[in-house]
Amino acid sequence: MSQQKGRLLLIKIGSPGDVANLCGMKTRSFNLSANEVDTTTPDCVNPGGAVQKTSEPGIVSRTFSGSGAFVSGVTQAVLMGHVRDGTVFYAEVVVPGDGTYAGFWMVSDFEFSGEMEGNMEFSATFSAAGPLVFTGEVAAPVNALLPSIAGVAQVGQTLTVNVGNWTGGAMVFTYQWKLAGVDISGATNATYDPVVGDIGDPITVTVTATNSAGSATAISGATADVIAA
Repeated sequence: MSQQKGRLLLIKIGSPGDVANLCGMKTRSFNLSANEVDTTTPDCVNPGGAVQKTSEPGIVSRTFSGSGAFVSGVTQAVLMGHVRDGTVFYAEVVVPGDGTYAGFWMVSDFEFSGEMEGNMEFSATFSAAGPLVFTGEVAAPVNALLPSIAGVAQVGQTLTVNVGNWTGGAMVFTYQWKLAGVDISGATNATYDPVVGDIGDPITVTVTATNSAGSATAISGATADVIAA
């Protein structure tokens, strides 16, 4: 586990597939909230007893707030056009460790500030203007159950790798078979057929899982020493 960096809490403005960071923000926050709808009813069986409060979620609210240095540029110019015209726009809020909330937003509050000495600053509140699409953050692969080898370690037989269990986003696997801990040249498929030169030594396989967030490796337990056909 690692501590997430606050500066990676971002809002990106543009169009789907073509967004850019809104730069200059020094402080930022993202709020997920829902109105509480009171569903409490008295207990008809025991009307004199304590009443247990119950509720259910009502209207949900998603808001992003940020403030910092006003840095002129293309993204800021696009944003200011929407602020002046009171129009909605596409944006993505990236929450490290959680995921991305994408959809249409509006600026519900915007303020410039400045002093005689110093740079222009701004603060803004962005409110969701429609349903948002959430995409969970892809986590780097982590092995939860070591790979294993199925089959008999015998010349002429086929050994097959079971990749074990992994956590993380969608991943691809690559393999490296080993004889007595040494890589077997060219043995990078999900299966391996022992040869005469392997007799007398055990075989293992290293599995590497890779996705967009990173990669990790795990090594299987060893077979018995390879025997002749």
